[in-house]
Amino acid sequence: MPPAPRRLGASALLTAATLASALASPLPATAAPAPARHCVGDIDGGGQECFDTYAQAIDAAEDRVGRTLAEQERALSVSRTGTLAAASDFDVIIGTYFEHANYGGATFTLYGDNTCQGGDDIEFWFTFPSDWQGIISSAQPWARCSLWLHAGPDGTGDRDGPYRENTPDIGGYMNDRTVSTTLG
Repeated sequence: MPPAPRRLGASALLTAATLASALASPLPATAAPAPARHCVGDIDGGGQECFDTYAQAIDAAEDRVGRTLAEQERALSVSRTGTLAAASDFDVIIGTYFEHANYGGATFTLYGDNTCQGGDDIEFWFTFPSDWQGIISSAQPWARCSLWLHAGPDGTGDRDGPYRENTPDIGGYMNDRTVSTTLG
């Protein structure tokens, strides 16, 4: 007599159904990391433009001021007054703010009027766009600008600085708290 056919138990059928359902369902998509943003903005609030790379952002800033960063710094180093021209309407690249310490992550490069004197007097302020508020961790000032970082808009709130040279880590006080910057 041949053996009687075996019946699958309820638990085996449930396991098979679950496995079939899992294989038929699409796997959850893993989000690709967002490319770092590298933005350029005018101190006068004339908008912001963002790029895929830091080099593209610096190229755009150089186009807007009409000279390369190297040319700007060379001209400032031989100038008696520290400005590129007597007229204050000559634009310069003021500085770059970085998302992470050691100049990492996304960047925001600010350019504008050549009015920085490098002292403690505030010449102008800039409030970062909302997606740039609370993420800054390092800074590079240029054009002899002194940079201060503020926790409130329009140069208000807690303040740290001045930063007069490349600062790979702004420290714990203003790290990821900056909303605006004042420049002198």
